[in-house]
Amino acid sequence: MKRPAGRFGSAAWLTAVSVFAGLPVLWMVLTSFQTMDQLLGTGHELIPSSLTVDAYREVTTRFPFGQWFLNSVLVSGAVVAGNLVFDTLAAYGLSRVRFRGQKAVFTLILATLMIPTQVILVPLYLTMRDLGWVDTYWALIIPFLASPTGIFLLRQHFVTLPVQLDEAASIDGAGRLRTLVSILLPNSWAALGTVAVLKFMWTWGEFAWPSLVTNNELLRTLPVGLARFQNQFNPRWDLLMAGSVLAAIPVVLGFVLLQRFFVRGLTGGAVKE
Repeated sequence: MKRPAGRFGSAAWLTAVSVFAGLPVLWMVLTSFQTMDQLLGTGHELIPSSLTVDAYREVTTRFPFGQWFLNSVLVSGAVVAGNLVFDTLAAYGLSRVRFRGQKAVFTLILATLMIPTQVILVPLYLTMRDLGWVDTYWALIIPFLASPTGIFLLRQHFVTLPVQLDEAASIDGAGRLRTLVSILLPNSWAALGTVAVLKFMWTWGEFAWPSLVTNNELLRTLPVGLARFQNQFNPRWDLLMAGSVLAAIPVVLGFVLLQRFFVRGLTGGAVKE
């Protein structure tokens, strides 16, 4: 049992970390309700005496923010759905199907985790160009329908499930696909939720790749569209903060709703084989 001093120290440390992490978010929200005159004035207040929603109104009416938001929803939703399907199938094969070179395939998948995404941007862009997919949704979605991170997390989860479940399903006449869908997946909601949250957060906030393959303003995702408000000569901090607040809402809601699955999924595969 922890001593009172130890509990107080832990509480103080957690409070300090929470305040440190929450201050930028609070500053972003407060800034979004101020005008540029207030932001650039010499007497800038951390907590403004007057608030306005002009920045939100300008973001949603003057710019195609709704289309950017819809693009992000479509791209993120398609990427998450693709990862849940393809990562699950790959993870099931690596955890349950015995074949020659299985360990080598798994090692290669783990090796790709150490390759930064920036390294493959140029060859990936050339591939999209040769396929004629630049400035299309295909370029934003297809390259990320599967991920080594999702395969690894799901594979580590599947190996913790008893093999007897598969054997019992096989005795009842179920094939591998039926076993996966009817037996393993109902016991894997935590791992699936973790993969969904991770891929949604990564895709929703991705900037480099969408900015590289989209030139049409109506095909831009939210991060690329928001970058328009920040330029060298006339940065609109009020619009940037208002758009950032709106863009952060789906991520926050998704994490809050799936938090228990996320935590369980990250800790559920922490076992020795």
